Amino acid sequence: MLQRIAYWIKFPYLWARYGSPIKSDETVVLFPQSASLRHPKGADSHWEIPVHAWVVEKESGTLSRLIGRYSVLSVLGLAGVVDRRSATAVFENRLSWFMADREVNKKVSISVGGETFLSPRTKPNGHVLFSVPYRGVAPAGSVLTYKVVDLPPGQHCIEGRVQLIAEQGVSVISDFDDTIKISNVTSKKELLRGLFFDDYHPAPGMPEFYLQLANAGVSFHYVSASPIQLYPSIAPFLDKYYPFGCLTQRHFYVADKSFINFFRSSMQYKIETVSQLIERYPQRRFILIGDSGEKDPEVYCQIAKQYPDQVSDILIREVFTGSELKDANHNARWQQIKSQLADHQNFTAFHDPTELGAIASWINHSHNGTAAV
Repeated sequence: MLQRIAYWIKFPYLWARYGSPIKSDETVVLFPQSASLRHPKGADSHWEIPVHAWVVEKESGTLSRLIGRYSVLSVLGLAGVVDRRSATAVFENRLSWFMADREVNKKVSISVGGETFLSPRTKPNGHVLFSVPYRGVAPAGSVLTYKVVDLPPGQHCIEGRVQLIAEQGVSVISDFDDTIKISNVTSKKELLRGLFFDDYHPAPGMPEFYLQLANAGVSFHYVSASPIQLYPSIAPFLDKYYPFGCLTQRHFYVADKSFINFFRSSMQYKIETVSQLIERYPQRRFILIGDSGEKDPEVYCQIAKQYPDQVSDILIREVFTGSELKDANHNARWQQIKSQLADHQNFTAFHDPTELGAIASWINHSHNGTAAV
């Protein structure tokens, strides 16, 4: 009895100093990342691997979950599109990640290359971001898998993957919705239906085009304006249809400032995210791929002007058809963007990705299929 009393007296101190252990009913999600080379003064070069972990507890059937369900539906705008399909397993699984409890003060042990590293504490949103060194032997372009160790029995973890990105070469920064996945972004109702109810389908011809680029040695970075809670649903889609690459999504939580930031224009989010990727790899060249549905062309134009020595191509998938393409304003949009780019920067709007085969051939020729890994 005295021992139990002593434990609970010391519990606040232990919780504050050592963090709370991962429990068997909690899930750890590790998000895909891209690594970069570091050359510290007076030490050997090594790969710096970003680690992004998310610790949550997914419960069902509780009163708080029932209340939270309606709140999330309303905030996400789903209240107007929920219909008889809302009872499907697909919908309930995707929604459950929005209602999961975010676990604060968790420390996660990560095993990478035979070494184990302890993370800082998770923040109130359940996330923690940190970096660890990889000193093993693996060529640039390799995709490494790392995992959480010392987990309790029955605890689930979504393993992490990271690609080792060479200092020089070619990278694609790709938008997600309506660029590589059919989303109907211009219709908010259809966008929400597609995100939460339906199976995900690739944009026609885009998996084959991205495979061409991957075979030419290109690395991939995917940028989505969708909530990060949809990652468990998006990951299998990317694995099935597209080359591996890091994926960046927006944070969305009703109870904190990310909720306000989420409903601001996605333009600023994309500008900041894409700029950070380009600055991480100052010697690489970048192809920016998006779609015409919203503001990808304008965002990419602004970035291309900011990084003229690194951005070589902007490729825009046309999501409009028929009379819209003949509209004078539509054509003027492209002319305005082209007029702002440097002579060596290319802008291409396309319907069929087979029109772009010359780009993969150019990469293969100019880099001999090796320098862009």
